[in-house]
Amino acid sequence: MHVVSVVGSQDAAALLPHFVEHYRSMGAESFQLVCHAEAPSDDSYIHLRDVCRALGVEPLHSHFGPWRERLNQRLKEYVMSRRPDDWYVVADIDEFHVYSHPLGELLEKCERLGVDHVNGCFLDRVGADGELLKVDTGSLWKRYPLAGAVSTGISKALPLKTGIARGRVELLTGHHSTVSGHGLSRSEGFIQVHHFKWTESALLRLRHRVDSLSQVHWQAENYALIREAKAALTHLNTHGGRINVDDGGLRIAPCGHDYADHPLWDEIADEAEGWAWTLTY
Repeated sequence: MHVVSVVGSQDAAALLPHFVEHYRSMGAESFQLVCHAEAPSDDSYIHLRDVCRALGVEPLHSHFGPWRERLNQRLKEYVMSRRPDDWYVVADIDEFHVYSHPLGELLEKCERLGVDHVNGCFLDRVGADGELLKVDTGSLWKRYPLAGAVSTGISKALPLKTGIARGRVELLTGHHSTVSGHGLSRSEGFIQVHHFKWTESALLRLRHRVDSLSQVHWQAENYALIREAKAALTHLNTHGGRINVDDGGLRIAPCGHDYADHPLWDEIADEAEGWAWTLTY
């Protein structure tokens, strides 16, 4: 079993120690990481490589050049195709899985039932009072003590994720689902993807996304990427640079890191599954 991720976001170096610790605590030993940067001379890339080295997770590969919509998907496909029969935990650097059962038991269940992937959905983590806080060395779960359906609620972003898959499974962009295959039913296992997106750098990242996509520095096939970023910026600007934690539609509540912690989890999962009809291959 391997953890596969493309590492290159604004918060990547700060999140990576938490990411590695989280998945190591679940028994992961193999981290198949791909670093992405505009150029090998970028200070952020050099720092990220130093962090990887300190953690003992030497990247498998590095890719240089502008971001493109399908880039991360293709890099993950490259990694997973090398060992197509192995299992992969598929997670962006800001995605921390929480499972209903220990990971080993979940994989054994998949083997027994003959399925090749496990789905789930976002639980967006939020700082107290909706503040966009800087990622530090302390516990992420305590620094961002609230969780809810924020990305979907304010941006209408697709919340579904495929979080575990065989190497031969073809993923859709953003691993929001799969092209084919047989997934584990929700009643047997559905992943909470705790999403540490709403950090101090969120405003900068969203503005950079809109500018880069609008000026065609980044290539994208789907206008939704700009629409979602603009909607999030509008929400943050309207509420003084914070997430509006009083908006009941976002289903924000205090939440730890146990599967049963969020009081509205079933509602969030129900809503997420309702988005399945939007998937196109």
